[in-house]
Amino acid sequence: MGPAISDYMRTLSFVLILFLSAVAASASEIDNAAAAVTGTEASFTQRFTPKGFTRSQVESGSVIFGTLPMMRWTYTKPEEKVFVFDGTNSWFYVAADKQVTVASIDDRRRSELPFLLIGDPAARERLFEVRESGNVITLQPKTASSAIRNVRLTIAPNTQQLEYSDREGNRTVFDFSGYQRRAVTPDLFRFTPPAGVQVVNAQ
Repeated sequence: MGPAISDYMRTLSFVLILFLSAVAASASEIDNAAAAVTGTEASFTQRFTPKGFTRSQVESGSVIFGTLPMMRWTYTKPEEKVFVFDGTNSWFYVAADKQVTVASIDDRRRSELPFLLIGDPAARERLFEVRESGNVITLQPKTASSAIRNVRLTIAPNTQQLEYSDREGNRTVFDFSGYQRRAVTPDLFRFTPPAGVQVVNAQ
């Protein structure tokens, strides 16, 4: 799997799990929240601040959740990008590059991703310390080797903010708003490359 699509898969899959923590009334209800967000669309703004910098890279768009872990992230600003995952295969399309990278998630790759947290409370308890205080949920990885550090979820009416740092010291903030129900079909979680676009199969 190439670096770009691997990074996006890891980041957005972590966001998926942490988003479920945000919409759940408590950490123990994450699995019920997974069912509740199926067929949900929201707007998002993503701010990425590299370690040692104060200026953030800002991107925005919308996300659609199917039967989890199916998801479709459409970035519209500052450039058009689409990330689609159907549960087994992923597509990462960058319009400016006229290229889409296709990857299959095998068992080894799946073990590196937090999809296993859906429907597995024991795994969550093994990997995270979860604390709640008012409208803030904090998830602290139990292992030093975890890719994610210092996770903080702030919940407000109709909005959620997810903030975390990775092990390299980079900081990412996602703001979600404008939730609405929508019809979803399996085709929505597959990607057909536009004419003239190069298709790259990731290893």
